[in-house]
Amino acid sequence: MCNRRKRTTRSGVAAVEFALVAPIFFLLVFGLIEFGRMMMVQQSLTNAAREGNRVAILSTTKDGAAVEERMRDYLDSVLANAASGEVRITVPGNLGTVTSGATLTVSVEVDYIDVSWVPLGYLGLNPTIAASQIGIRE
Repeated sequence: MCNRRKRTTRSGVAAVEFALVAPIFFLLVFGLIEFGRMMMVQQSLTNAAREGNRVAILSTTKDGAAVEERMRDYLDSVLANAASGEVRITVPGNLGTVTSGATLTVSVEVDYIDVSWVPLGYLGLNPTIAASQIGIRE
């Protein structure tokens, strides 16, 4: 008597397993990429606020337009659509009248949907990413 076991066929099992796991895996990967992008945008806004504050605290700076221009130049170098109206910048207006030792605040914010690589609007997700810097006028 021969003790041969009958082989069971399992064709297609790998395809079914892949079909079940792949959407979750790709969702996780794209979520991690998008979360990293959000952190990059946050750091870019923080650096832009810092650059703008460096200009704002100088005693030679007389107008807020120079501060905003410096911030937009920096953001233009790191974010693709920073020059457009999506990025909102708040700077003191007339820096010529600000006295030495006064506290100045420079702020920048953007809705994440405007700089995101993945369209998150259909999920109802649109956090506002903001940064500000406080400095003392020279």
